[in-house]
Amino acid sequence: MTPMLKIDRLLVTKGTHVFFDEPFKSGVNIIHGSNGSGKSTVTDFIFFGLGGDLSKWKPVASRAEKVHLQITTPSGTLTLCREVSEKTGRPMSVYFGQMEDALTSPLDAWQTLPYRRAEHGYSFSQVIFESMGMPESISEGASNITMHQLLRLLYVDQMTPVQRLFRVENFDTWQTRQAVGDLLAGVGGYDLFDRQIELRDTNKLYDAANATYKSLVSVATGYGENILLEHIQAAIKGAQETRDQNLAGLKRLVEATETDETADKLKTVRKEATKALNSKKAEVHRLTSELEVLGYEIDDADAFIKHLNHALHDFEAAADTFSALGHLEFEFCPACFSKVKDKTQGHCQLCDEPGVSEEGGSRTLAVKLDLQMQLRESIAIQKERQDEKKSKSSHLRVAKTELRKAMASADMTSVDGATGRETAVAELSRKIGFLDSELEGLQKRLEIASRIDAASKAKEDLNERITRLKDDIKRIEREQNKRKLTAYSRISDCAKALLEQDLKEHSDFDRIDHVGFEFSGDWVAINGDKNRGGSASGMVVLKNSVAAAMLQASLQDPLFNLPRWMMFDNIEDKGMVQERSWNFQRLLVGLSKASKSEHQIIFTTSKIAPELAGSDCVIGRQFTKASPTLRIPSNG
Repeated sequence: MTPMLKIDRLLVTKGTHVFFDEPFKSGVNIIHGSNGSGKSTVTDFIFFGLGGDLSKWKPVASRAEKVHLQITTPSGTLTLCREVSEKTGRPMSVYFGQMEDALTSPLDAWQTLPYRRAEHGYSFSQVIFESMGMPESISEGASNITMHQLLRLLYVDQMTPVQRLFRVENFDTWQTRQAVGDLLAGVGGYDLFDRQIELRDTNKLYDAANATYKSLVSVATGYGENILLEHIQAAIKGAQETRDQNLAGLKRLVEATETDETADKLKTVRKEATKALNSKKAEVHRLTSELEVLGYEIDDADAFIKHLNHALHDFEAAADTFSALGHLEFEFCPACFSKVKDKTQGHCQLCDEPGVSEEGGSRTLAVKLDLQMQLRESIAIQKERQDEKKSKSSHLRVAKTELRKAMASADMTSVDGATGRETAVAELSRKIGFLDSELEGLQKRLEIASRIDAASKAKEDLNERITRLKDDIKRIEREQNKRKLTAYSRISDCAKALLEQDLKEHSDFDRIDHVGFEFSGDWVAINGDKNRGGSASGMVVLKNSVAAAMLQASLQDPLFNLPRWMMFDNIEDKGMVQERSWNFQRLLVGLSKASKSEHQIIFTTSKIAPELAGSDCVIGRQFTKASPTLRIPSNG
């Protein structure tokens, strides 16, 4: 699927009053009018409506309440709605269908999505990315690439310094800029960033496992004895057998000659010991049962997750098949090879059934997103179950240790008492007490040895994963470097061609051998010189040409992820003479007409080229200060 975005309609309202309502189309869309007529306000509304983070509104724009945008994507038609606010990180409501239907639909027909990624849900950026056919990418700084970050490169505004590629913002990182640029150019992507993040997290896990291993080994060496599991288990078995023998001998020595008083005391002690023993038995039984039930739940959940993965795979395969075959025009029937008769426009060219509507495509997207949501929630809940299993297993180990102590205490009380053979009883009791202490120490050593063994295996597994991830990253980087050279060269060549068509009498560039740029550094250069643009208006031409070149490159190369959409605000900024502005407008129109791929260009101008003023490229009327873009009511 080639990524694509097209705005169909922009609606700005306050209550029932309409501030702005205009349709847009494929190709070039021109908003023109005098300075101060509100052209930039319209592009700000588009930026915000698509997911840009905007808090500083022009006074007239801040009087609006809602921005609605109908967009067309490869997945169908969506209607987006955001409430105008000075607060950042505003959510977005999405309706999977046309605006005409959305405006009359109940609230429960909309989905309200947060600005940032939810723990078990979607952000609106993820939904729009999915709809546009773009991979969801993560930067090296672990920040999600949002619609806001994307639009910083796709919206060329007035306020950003002319030497910058990205719309300016206070909190910015080179990693994010590089990730956005590479994503749009089809260079960076999900695979590389996913593995980079996994490698970072795996390295942290390895460091933690290694620290645990070293700490356990240090503790174990304090015992000064062998800590191999099999040796400790053999020692425990031998000590337990000796204890059982001594206990049996003790029971034989004891005779039932206690006094009544002694018998009562002994009965009380035995009762308490038995009560403690039964309590520990019950706790071990409870934890064992809970772990068994939890194991069944984990197995069932694994099966359900597997089912969801299969369902999602089958759904995507069906969608891909429809995308590939749904619009084929058959000349001959594939069953009998008879010539197929002409069918109604918009119908299936084989069976003549009405074709799937754009709303159908967007509904398909909604079903896919629901499946993905179920899968993510199931995986998250499964992790909670697995964490609970680890916790209960740990509690069970402790409970079993306490059970052994309670059993030992109960055994001792069962033979305690006054007899005629007190010396022998005392000696055997001492030996049994010594063995109990020895068994407790061996059990601690066994626990440490088990943890050492687990930590060692964890280290080994994590080290293997690190090696595999590093190899994967190197492989992907080699592949992406090839792609980067191709993509960046195409952008540079397109920019050079556009600049060479700049009006010679106004050009500041002289001979152009190469147009360079850097996403991470946020700069453009001619012949390696970042300051070669000359005048401020010359730098505007350079910046606009690079942006247009990115769009043009995406129209020539299907591997670009740029959604075939670009917006320019006031292209004759910084005192540019109108002839130079006209020339660039014509270049954009020519670029658009030459393309066979669907796309959309939106630009504002106060100096529209004469032949474009009355064309179908113009959106709305000519705006003036007296008759601005926004229709504000007198009481508004």
